Amino acid sequence: CDQTPYPDPCKCYFKNNNGFRLPTQLSEFRVMLVEAAMDRAISARDELTRSSRNYTDCQKQAVLTDCIGLYEDTVMQLTRTLQGLPPKTGARKRCTDFDAQTWLSTALTNTETCRRGSSDFNVSDFITPIVSNTKISHLITDCLAVNGALLTTGNNRTTTAADRNGFPTWVSSKERRLLQLQSVRAVQANLVVAKDGSGQFSTVQAAIDVAGRRKVTSGRFVIYVKRGIYQENINVRLNNDNIMLVGDGMRSTIITGGRSVKGGYTTYNSATAGIEGLH
Repeated sequence: CDQTPYPDPCKCYFKNNNGFRLPTQLSEFRVMLVEAAMDRAISARDELTRSSRNYTDCQKQAVLTDCIGLYEDTVMQLTRTLQGLPPKTGARKRCTDFDAQTWLSTALTNTETCRRGSSDFNVSDFITPIVSNTKISHLITDCLAVNGALLTTGNNRTTTAADRNGFPTWVSSKERRLLQLQSVRAVQANLVVAKDGSGQFSTVQAAIDVAGRRKVTSGRFVIYVKRGIYQENINVRLNNDNIMLVGDGMRSTIITGGRSVKGGYTTYNSATAGIEGLH
């Protein structure tokens, strides 16, 4: 712990953890740190959820809603990391250390986004004690530091290598063909959105919501959005994976939102397109 950026929360967690065991390898210490961060993230999420029942103020509710969702995602990112990285060096990995660095960075960004959202409305006084007491950001920073040290050792094959056509190697041949289609008409869309009523839906979000109720598979779920200006903010929720939006061109199919902090939205929730689902 003394070699991490924030030794105190690291020491505190292991001191108070009844199941504490002395790690014998750096990779094992990394897993233990991620477990510590996971424990704190779950505590923060649960405390935020309980607090949401006590406030009726619209701005505080908006911040709490954002933070609960962000901490849900943080728990998910830490879970992916734990599932992908074995504690022992040389054991089979389900992800690379580069993947872990990306997921841990996302988890850390989530905590900062929650904090900044409370600053948007000047209501940090009720959010800060909840998230600061857990020291979650410090623990995740420690995780990143240890994982970063492991990135410089061992055999780390990057997942961002590209083939001769410029596609990352993890993009399947089926998805490459889908991305290379020259005509929208060649796309076999699962759902169609059209302003003129010629599709199943007139808004993009309605189609995304229906897609979210399906059983997610490894294949892409394609939503074709016909030409037009769609004045809406869209959000692909967590667990609504493998969504692909196809339009009639950047000058023909336009999605535009008008949310802002001045209009009563946090910066996080003002995005024209919010993507929480994987892939």
